[in-house]
Amino acid sequence: MSGNKYLLVLFLLAITATAAFGQQKTKEQLQQERAENLQKIKEAEQTLRQTASKKKASVGQLNALKYQIAVRKKVIAGIKEEIKLLDDEIADNLEIVAALERDLSNLKQEYAAMVYAAYKAKSGQSKLTFLFSAASFNQLLRRMQYLEQYSEARKKQVAQIMAVQDMLLAENKAVEAKKLAKGDLLAEQIAENANLQQMRQKQQTLLTSLQKEEKKLRKELAARRKSLKALDKLIDDLIRREAEAAAKAAALANSKAVAALSEDFSKNKLKLPWPTEGFISQKFGRSRDPVLKMVERDSPGIEIQTSPAAEATSVFKGEVRAVALIQGFNKAVIVKHGDYFTVYAKLAEVYVKKGQQVNVGDKIGKVFTDSDGIAELHFELWEFRENGTVKLNPELWLRKK
Repeated sequence: MSGNKYLLVLFLLAITATAAFGQQKTKEQLQQERAENLQKIKEAEQTLRQTASKKKASVGQLNALKYQIAVRKKVIAGIKEEIKLLDDEIADNLEIVAALERDLSNLKQEYAAMVYAAYKAKSGQSKLTFLFSAASFNQLLRRMQYLEQYSEARKKQVAQIMAVQDMLLAENKAVEAKKLAKGDLLAEQIAENANLQQMRQKQQTLLTSLQKEEKKLRKELAARRKSLKALDKLIDDLIRREAEAAAKAAALANSKAVAALSEDFSKNKLKLPWPTEGFISQKFGRSRDPVLKMVERDSPGIEIQTSPAAEATSVFKGEVRAVALIQGFNKAVIVKHGDYFTVYAKLAEVYVKKGQQVNVGDKIGKVFTDSDGIAELHFELWEFRENGTVKLNPELWLRKK
């Protein structure tokens, strides 16, 4: 094998190693996402066990199952991506193995030819005879240089053979390791698919049970809409009063502080901490009811299903502007952050009072747990603008989980 060919193999190996390193990052990201998703499933399972202990079907249980199914699908999709990455890496490794095997064979053939040529030359005449049969001193020097170079070339050939053999052994080990990793992932994928099937069966059983209580659920939905209207009115009235007060104080220095706080809040989009641990069981805006066919829900905020006795915390610094009791939503707290307002409802206990200053992470209250064992925090985000109030999607402001 010539030096140029050998360098080419090394170059190809370097490129593959670089590509593998790039893929390794992606693989690590996938593994991290899988670990995070499995943790989410674990948390949801804990919530589900707590609600299932009531031995009574509930929409909260259905939402927990629905969330678990969605996350488990992500886990399976991530495993498929990891398997594809491994397949690509194994294919690359096998190409390198084939190239190294060809190169090793060529190296050995070249070395055998060199040894045979040296043997023939040696049988014909000794090195001394070869040297002293030179016609001139210059020819003698050239023959000495040739013998030295020839000896060095044989040494290099042996070193190249050993180096390629070592690389070939390493590549074969890498292929075997990746095949084992792929086998583990395939087994995990099968297990996750079985878990997903079980979740879907539970979901269907629970859905069938809940659909039998359609009359009761419609009544609950109507009561929820009525409660939401009352909460909306409370927030609208509060913001209107705040706007009127701000207009009167426009010339005062505190208007600058309000503007600064508003700007600070706006810079924290997608950075706000969650007001409680858990998962979103009801999204912002319009969505199909999880049980009632052809029925839509319109939520001004999000519902975060959490564990019983969980606490709500402030997502940003601000001032408590209202503490109220809303039928259907229990106790509610409204915190002002400049031109932004956050709403924490469905609280069993409130730890703050009107006019109190709060910081990020300060406890607002204890989340209410209903008779079905479901603990949900109702969380809203509003913004006051010159042309009126705007309800914002809180999910677009909270940190990604």
